[in-house]
Amino acid sequence: MPPHDDPRYGRPSRWPALAVGLPIAVFMTLAGAYLTLVSWGVIGDEQSKGLSILGPLVAGIGVALGFVCLRPRQ
Repeated sequence: MPPHDDPRYGRPSRWPALAVGLPIAVFMTLAGAYLTLVSWGVIGDEQSKGLSILGPLVAGIGVALGFVCLRPRQ
């Protein structure tokens, strides 16, 4: 009987994770960076306390999602 760690039908493909997850990660990172710059007043004239919290949070989640999509499977 084969060990339980071996997949039954071979290794799963990484392409779905890259095709779906990576564009979402890039979009979230860029959107978070934009929201952060808007909240600091670098882009536009107004500053926002809510965006200064939300922007880095969205960008950080985007970076984490990109890392998970790009790391090799173990």
